[in-house]
Amino acid sequence: MAGASPELSPLWLSLRSASLAVVLVAPLGLICARRLEQLRGWQRGLAELAVLSPLVLPPTVVGFILLQLLGRYGPFGYLLNRFGIEIVFSWQATVLSSVVAAFPLMVRSAQAALGQIDGALPQVARSLGASEARILVQIILPLAMPGLVAGISLSFARALGEFGTTLMLAGNIPGQTQTLPLAIFAAVEAGQTGLAWFWTLLVLLLNGLCLLVMQVLETGAGRRQPDRNLLWGLGRRLGRGAWRVGRRASRPRSQDSSRVGPTGGAKSPFLLKVDLDHQLGPFALNLAFSSSSPSLAILGASGAGKSQLLRCLAGLETPKRGRIELNGQVLFDSQRQINLPLQRRRIGLVVQHYALFPHLNVAENVGFALSTLPPEQRCERIKQQLKRVGLGDLAHRYPSELSGGQQQRLALARALAREPALLLLDEPFSAQDTYLRRQLQQQLADLLQDCQVPALLVTHDLEEAYRLSDDLLVIDQGRLLAHGPNHQVFDHPRELEVARLSGCKNFSRVRQLSPSKLWAIDWQLEIHQQRDVEAEIDHVGMRANHFKLLPAGPNHQPPHRNQWLCQVVKVSEGPFQVSAYVVPNGQGGTNRLPIQVEVQRPDWQQLCKHPQPWLLAMPSEQLLLLRHSRQT
Repeated sequence: MAGASPELSPLWLSLRSASLAVVLVAPLGLICARRLEQLRGWQRGLAELAVLSPLVLPPTVVGFILLQLLGRYGPFGYLLNRFGIEIVFSWQATVLSSVVAAFPLMVRSAQAALGQIDGALPQVARSLGASEARILVQIILPLAMPGLVAGISLSFARALGEFGTTLMLAGNIPGQTQTLPLAIFAAVEAGQTGLAWFWTLLVLLLNGLCLLVMQVLETGAGRRQPDRNLLWGLGRRLGRGAWRVGRRASRPRSQDSSRVGPTGGAKSPFLLKVDLDHQLGPFALNLAFSSSSPSLAILGASGAGKSQLLRCLAGLETPKRGRIELNGQVLFDSQRQINLPLQRRRIGLVVQHYALFPHLNVAENVGFALSTLPPEQRCERIKQQLKRVGLGDLAHRYPSELSGGQQQRLALARALAREPALLLLDEPFSAQDTYLRRQLQQQLADLLQDCQVPALLVTHDLEEAYRLSDDLLVIDQGRLLAHGPNHQVFDHPRELEVARLSGCKNFSRVRQLSPSKLWAIDWQLEIHQQRDVEAEIDHVGMRANHFKLLPAGPNHQPPHRNQWLCQVVKVSEGPFQVSAYVVPNGQGGTNRLPIQVEVQRPDWQQLCKHPQPWLLAMPSEQLLLLRHSRQT
């Protein structure tokens, strides 16, 4: 055979078996990867062990196991033989061996590709009415496509190089099951070194091409704009096809509830009723409230349960017990086993980082919620929404080409396009600097006023909550502390934690000396009240800007009750006001807490012209009488 052209059946056999294996492995690997992502704990560990074991087991071991299962007397082989199907020592066995070898690698690649997709994107897509099939085709596949193609390339290369399992299961039959690795093995055994080198170089060339394709596609996905990206473009074409099919299927139901809103007639009064009991690990969410205010803010520290409440309202989490009702529609009822998915709740969702679809331009992001409309009407609605938020000239740009403020307006336009019954805003300004945050807050207030869409804002910023809401809900550690008009909650808090969250900076424990006289333990001050104090009051608070600092009189004696001589122990100066920390003179021991007083800079400059001690004055009508928030 020296000098003759080698018979190329191993090449064609390898290409056929590897190609067919990849065709089978690619969708199965993606499905398996998505399923693994849904599992938790020991179930996921056990499933991954079963799926990925061919990566770590010797190929001959895998081949032997398959041989025992699929052989003539194996449990599966016996059944197949009864139908005239025999896999062992056939071309089908080479395909099966390639599938077994490539499948774990495809699953791992798909897991990595899915892991890079922002988990909020499918959630937002559901809030826009998208089905799971549409989310897969229009969101997940386009974004995961670079990683999936890389996985397919690696899987193809792995299938080409499969040897041990193929040898055990399919044998080494020239022209039937002899793939390239087996041809190399046979050539070496026959002493045909030149032929072995020929097949080896061919395998190296094919594997190199697979790796080159993977590198080119991954590099292109990272550097190109989405509109010029081959893989994202493929995903977008698939998405448009699904969009057209879904629109044709939904036309007979074009007046469904997802399109009822400001353009569909008079708006019904807003009413949200919530009664939840949700245990998540050591954290318990136990809330019951009702609100008819279309502008509601939820205020609480980090870990208070704000986001958990929002996720329960949106349907992203299922409470253990309770009921959620929005405008008379029951969204969740544990007793009646009602739990509407997010797609059917008519709830818009704007998350902290906006979760814009990066592979869709501005107009396509807004139009994602309008897929059931005819093309002309959809285009008109998109133009209206973009004009409303000032993005009409940026319709063909992508999210990565927008500023932070423009991205926020796009997220709002997208959420409002579906005309939701309630808009949920999960700390939408947390990533912005102070100056931009103020601008965005005003833009949001104007937009919501223009759209007349009820909104629920989750925040830990008290000024943000005050500016953007009429009704305020304060929660701490999953419990409701206060609920009412925002000015009432801020001006007259009853709980210590509510006062702290509302910006009060001075607190002291107290004990009653008489019905109208208190001893502030931490300040070492005797405080007189014009009215009797309830027995349950155990703390007092005073806002820093309510205290007054005055020059002392010539005899250095306080002229009125609730006034004390004091010394300044620390000063923190800002551009417009000064925070002075003072300690009353001659009061108690050394463990008393300094009192923070905020003074406008011009008043501070005048005050500094007078020698200390100064006079600390406390308006008793502005003293906050508080009780400590205790766990029940």
